[in-house]
Amino acid sequence: MCLSLLQRPGDVAEKYPVYKIDDVYHFEKYNPASSKFLYAWSWVQTAILLLLVSWLFGNLAAIGSPGMFIYGAFVFFYVYAFTELMDRNKYAMMWDVLKSIVGIGVIYYYGGWFGAGNYLPGINIVLIVYFIISPLIAGWFALYDFRKTDVSAVKVAAVHNI
Repeated sequence: MCLSLLQRPGDVAEKYPVYKIDDVYHFEKYNPASSKFLYAWSWVQTAILLLLVSWLFGNLAAIGSPGMFIYGAFVFFYVYAFTELMDRNKYAMMWDVLKSIVGIGVIYYYGGWFGAGNYLPGINIVLIVYFIISPLIAGWFALYDFRKTDVSAVKVAAVHNI
């Protein structure tokens, strides 16, 4: 293929510039200012996610075909809600509420968390309490903590200097 076919037309390149990193050694990475409580909550979320995914992998055969897809959808909502929270997105609370609705719905529909109650008595109550507390904490971050520091002040890259 000819190299000229791979280049963008001049008017398109001028109207829609593509920014690139010229000096990777001095590139300022994405690092939003976050509170210590957000860091601590992120570690709690990571630990819970690790435990839930470990349960999925350890009991995949027992969970079965339709259950593993529902579990996978829950993990998707969990990771997405967690990512939105870490990115300091104002919609993090909405995604956390959705994650919790799916989690409580699973416990209600299946009568427990995919058989975990057989090995860990009381785990369903612990998970329900977590699913109630988690959106409240995400809401606190979205409504109060994220407003303390201005997200627009976060430097992703000096786009105008590249």
